[in-house]
Formats: sequence, structure tokens, C-alpha cells
Amino acid sequence: MTKITFKPWEEIIVHETIKRKLEDLVKLKTLYFKTGQLAEFLLWAEGVIFVRSPMPPTDDVVRDQLKGIIHYSSVEYALMPQYRSTIVSKGVTVPVVNVNDTPALRDLAKELKKQH
Repeated sequence: MTKITFKPWEEIIVHETIKRKLEDLVKLKTLYFKTGQLAEFLLWAEGVIFVRSPMPPTDDVVRDQLKGIIHYSSVEYALMPQYRSTIVSKGVTVPVVNVNDTPALRDLAKELKKQH
């Protein structure tokens, strides 16, 4: 029988937060897309919409990950009180993924909301 172990993340280190207005965040994420195209998804939890930029997988970053520590070089975010599964801007659709049931991302969103 295979042993299965679930080990939640212990810490998230965000090296830079970038607060934006919702419209500006969506505009930036749809800049290089044409009408009718699907843009990259954004995440939503606790009334915050955000996108993470992970650190490159250097030896130090991977070592930390094995210890339960995630590094994000930056997190861009905006307040969006009500969840919507998509946002359409100038004909470009941005999918929004509800991550409220993901403990680490929900906790990250709570902290971002406190900063706002």
C-alpha cells in the first residue's frame, strides 16, 4: 500500500504587492488579446481578485518549497467584493477562478484585503 501524506503550505512569502483598481488590473491582463479571445485567468477569494508571479525554481526556492514555504516575486490585486466567473473587457473574456476553498490562497487574499 502506498503511503499518502498531505502537507499544507506553512508560509507564503510575497516580495512585492501591487494594488490596482479592478478596471486597471483587468485592462493590464487583456492588453495583448484581441476581441473574442480568452485571456489568462485571475484568482478570486475573500473579495479580492489577484494574480501571482512565482519565483524562478532556483535551488534555494525549491529547498524552501520542500520546507513548506512558497515565494511569490509579486502579487497584483484589486478588490472585487462579489465573485464573477468571467469579466469581459473590450470583447476579451477573463476567466476568474474561485479559490475560496483553497486555504493558502484564501489566507493570502485575507492578508491582501487587510493591506488595501
